[in-house]
Amino acid sequence: MAHDEHEERRAWFRREILPLEGYLRAYARRFCRRGEAEVEDLVHETFARAIAYEGWRGVETPQAFVTRILKNIALDSQRRARIAAFSSVADVDQFGLADDRPGPELEVLSRDELRRLREVVAGLPIQVRRVFTLRKVYGLGHREIADRLGLSVSTVEKHLAKGLRICSDALAREPSTSVVSWASRRQRDAKR
Repeated sequence: MAHDEHEERRAWFRREILPLEGYLRAYARRFCRRGEAEVEDLVHETFARAIAYEGWRGVETPQAFVTRILKNIALDSQRRARIAAFSSVADVDQFGLADDRPGPELEVLSRDELRRLREVVAGLPIQVRRVFTLRKVYGLGHREIADRLGLSVSTVEKHLAKGLRICSDALAREPSTSVVSWASRRQRDAKR
């Protein structure tokens, strides 16, 4: 670049761009959350890009020009920060953190417990089984079950209590299985 052109560019920068510093600082604060140092960096980067712009002679509205530069820099910075944060989350696997899913042994045990529970429920007296299934599987309330089966609410409650007692007793008699939720097992194992 010729010396005269360099001097013209510097004069243009001092005359048109540098007086906008206060405006740029105020505008930069809209994008900055970490304080004045971030504002300072954003304004200086804007100045650097403005003075390096090859088409500086064609800039008709300097304020709009530097505003656009600053906004683009700020948005790029935010985008990079989000990508870095996402990359950090994506790289979690490399640390070998514990897997939250149940292991194969626990899956087999849970499947066995579910099979055993199905067998116990199938062996309940028919009316007790109906009440138990409507409550525990379909989530109906006592009143809904009573209306559906033509029973009193008190009878529904008694059948439900009887079904729960039979299931609990039957599952407790089997030493190899106990009805313990996967989450509570995980908590217990984590304490070890």
